Amino acid sequence: MARVLIRSRNEKQKKKSGKSRVTRPAGNSGCVSKHNKNQMINKWNTEHMKGALEEYHAKGGNVSVRQLARAWMVPRSTLQQRIGGKVQGSSHMSGRKPLFSTEIENDLLRTIKLLAERGFPLGMKEVRKIAYSYAMSNGIPGFSGKKQAAGYEWLSGFLQRHPKLSIRKPEPLSVARAAGMNKVVVEKWFSSLSDHLDSIGIKNMPARLWNVDESGLQDHFVPNKVVAEVGKPCYQATSGEKGETTTIVAAFNAVGTYLKPFVIMKGKRMKPEWLDGQPPDVSITLRMSDNGWITKELFMQWAELFVAQLPKDDLPHVLFLDGHGSHVYNLDFLKLMKEHNVHVWCFPAHTTHWIQPADRSLFRSVKHHWTEEGLKTARQHAAMKLSKQEFLRVFATAWRKAATVENALSGFCSAGLFPFNSKQIPEDAYLPSKTTERALPSSDITVPCQLVDTQLSQLVCLSLLLIITETPF
Repeated sequence: MARVLIRSRNEKQKKKSGKSRVTRPAGNSGCVSKHNKNQMINKWNTEHMKGALEEYHAKGGNVSVRQLARAWMVPRSTLQQRIGGKVQGSSHMSGRKPLFSTEIENDLLRTIKLLAERGFPLGMKEVRKIAYSYAMSNGIPGFSGKKQAAGYEWLSGFLQRHPKLSIRKPEPLSVARAAGMNKVVVEKWFSSLSDHLDSIGIKNMPARLWNVDESGLQDHFVPNKVVAEVGKPCYQATSGEKGETTTIVAAFNAVGTYLKPFVIMKGKRMKPEWLDGQPPDVSITLRMSDNGWITKELFMQWAELFVAQLPKDDLPHVLFLDGHGSHVYNLDFLKLMKEHNVHVWCFPAHTTHWIQPADRSLFRSVKHHWTEEGLKTARQHAAMKLSKQEFLRVFATAWRKAATVENALSGFCSAGLFPFNSKQIPEDAYLPSKTTERALPSSDITVPCQLVDTQLSQLVCLSLLLIITETPF
């Protein structure tokens, strides 16, 4: 009886008020009560907020803000702030209002991304100093003049408002590599290669496309990251402060056929028992040198093994390699290749990190498995220095895991050599070289117009160019 009386009373109040309720959007509002200790802010839908604002302005403000907030399932106080103009837009915005406008922050975002693409990323301190300098030059108060830099809180909020940015550790890239990976040079190289492959008729014959390269391995194993107790030192036991270098010469073609790895160890004489510990399914060619590095004579020995395994037919082969002195300044090697119809094709200087298959896939995998197997062996032998026999066993295990058909195909494909496609190299690869393409006369500094479209970009880029050229301002 009590329920019937309450229901009839509510119906009478609705009829008396004469107000019709707005149809609410489907779904949960996501608004947590302010009395909830575990409440989460900014859980309301931005589209609902936008709809509520549009409805308010469409009705000329002749609507209850409380009912409008309930109808669109948004917080009333948040809606009221946007109606009153205290907060602009319908997006989430908690905390105090940003010091810079959206336009200025977007300009700073573009500048940071541009410099990172060109190989000159800004650190946290540099970003804070740039923000402070811009604020001071434009009379924008808010930063402390004691440290002459924006605060950490501002930088934290700036990164939160622009999730495309994050704190990262840059990879080192030499100026030679940055300048060498030039789009004009690389595309001209691909064009010449395409014409040559067409002329000898093996452009679509992956078994005739080979890549050879060498890389160094050290018997010094340190993991990248480990799980350890917080607040205490963390060490990795090693056999010494520095490892001994061993050179690996690897060659494979675009269908996944590998030559036996050519291993060059430091020493004078080779002992046959060193090869006893390797897995039965991995065969290694072992040679010695005074320092474990490759020489012209050793590379010539590898070349003789290479031509010996080629099919005896009239079709040519192409051997891709870098400009190492033991390769291009080795007349005996070049003569041997010509006698066996092998066309030697050298990569442009300082571009192998993008267009050499071995660098794109094989050696990355080899070094990963080498470190993995080496750490496992170090734990088993209390970090004792690897013997020659144990070294070859660890390498053979790593080689077996890395020298796969998938890695060979991936290397040639990502380098754009097979299937032949120069567009396989992304545009981002050429961005660091643009720094060296700028016109920098001794009497003046010319900055491309697309870099100085705003005051902030002009300030940062001019400062950067002055540092690079050491030209007094």
